[in-house]
Amino acid sequence: MQKHFGFLNINKPVGCTSHDVVAKLRKALGIKKIGHAGTLDPFASGVLIIGINEATRLFEYLPSDKVYIAEIKFGIETDTDDITGKITNESNNIPTLDQITEKIKLFTGDIKQKPPIYSAINIKGEKAYKLARKNQISLDDIKEKEVTIYSIEIISFIESKLNLKIHCSSGTYIRSIARDLGKSLNTFATLSSLKRIKTGDLFTIEKSINPESITTENLSSYLIYPQKAINLSTVHLSKEQINDIYYGKPTFIKDLQIKEKNKELQLLDNNNVLIAIGLLADDCIIKPKKVFINQNN
Repeated sequence: MQKHFGFLNINKPVGCTSHDVVAKLRKALGIKKIGHAGTLDPFASGVLIIGINEATRLFEYLPSDKVYIAEIKFGIETDTDDITGKITNESNNIPTLDQITEKIKLFTGDIKQKPPIYSAINIKGEKAYKLARKNQISLDDIKEKEVTIYSIEIISFIESKLNLKIHCSSGTYIRSIARDLGKSLNTFATLSSLKRIKTGDLFTIEKSINPESITTENLSSYLIYPQKAINLSTVHLSKEQINDIYYGKPTFIKDLQIKEKNKELQLLDNNNVLIAIGLLADDCIIKPKKVFINQNN
């Protein structure tokens, strides 16, 4: 029996972890090899990409830019930089829309930010959130990282709550944007809600699925096949070339137009089914890197 092979575009509800979604799908579908890309915190919702079986080996090739709808509340600071945390500071200084519009320009392009202390980054071999729970770290202990904010659009500003649409690179902490925006306006701010509405161009909130609605009977109809999702150039193989790849051998591709050495490629059969990820080792010679055998088309 062939295994299911592909991705699910899940709409994660508020209140559960990304791992909770994976665990429920494993139980409902009877499939052990399931994973997720791009963690969403429990209080966040929206697009969560789930890999089924060997598709879990392809997360690194998925599009990484993301779009969020974020609500930021001014006037409070929390230890987690979101509304679920303990309030650590308060202020009556609520900025005006004009002030916000001016300052928010500083948060576009390539910027540096410090992840929240309650995050999964490693500090001296331990997760930051574990150290934070023991009051063993502060924001001063967190190193800055560079991220890219492609655009920020103000949706609304009512009383102390600002709604933004943010298009950003992978690894961006929206909680940090909320915290730092507050500081730049001489007040405090925390993230009060977050919804991921898009990852790349394929995984959108409009096409996402409630995890409760997926069953063994309808799984195939919801699967997004890897060759449609991953960002790699394609090369079609003959039966002989597929045989080489299956056995871990390099294969010769006559008149291959791609010349960039060490370039990763998705290798397809004549039915456009993903056979393997290959590496252009030399002129017209492709070596297998990740091979997928006996998968569904």
